[in-house]
Amino acid sequence: MSDPVFGKTWKIDKRQSKFTELATPATETRLYEKVGRGYKLTVSGTRDGQPYEWGYTAQYDGKPSPVYGRPDVDAIEKHKVTDLITIGSFTKKGRIVAAYRRATSVDGKTLTVVASGNLPDGATYFDVLKYKPVRA
Repeated sequence: MSDPVFGKTWKIDKRQSKFTELATPATETRLYEKVGRGYKLTVSGTRDGQPYEWGYTAQYDGKPSPVYGRPDVDAIEKHKVTDLITIGSFTKKGRIVAAYRRATSVDGKTLTVVASGNLPDGATYFDVLKYKPVRA
């Protein structure tokens, strides 16, 4: 089975998601594109009326890959657990600042991203983000 996250644009379902107060976007989409033994992620949306975009291209090898567009992190390390589950950590200047777990449902209709870490001011966050495909 290949990961059903690919070939779809995923839109956040704010009603099903739980955010820290500072992290709540007005809109957000994710696009995962298969690249080699990994993928490219592009996240775009709006928060407080301002557009944003961030992303990365990473292999499932646990090695750091650069992240663009996020001031709170500069790299990501990824590990593929199964075709449906990926885990990893975000780093800033070589220090782990956040961890995440991405899971796609078997039917390909739900994407769940769980992320936790520290904000620049030292406060912690724990977000559960639910996404639905815009097109299947």
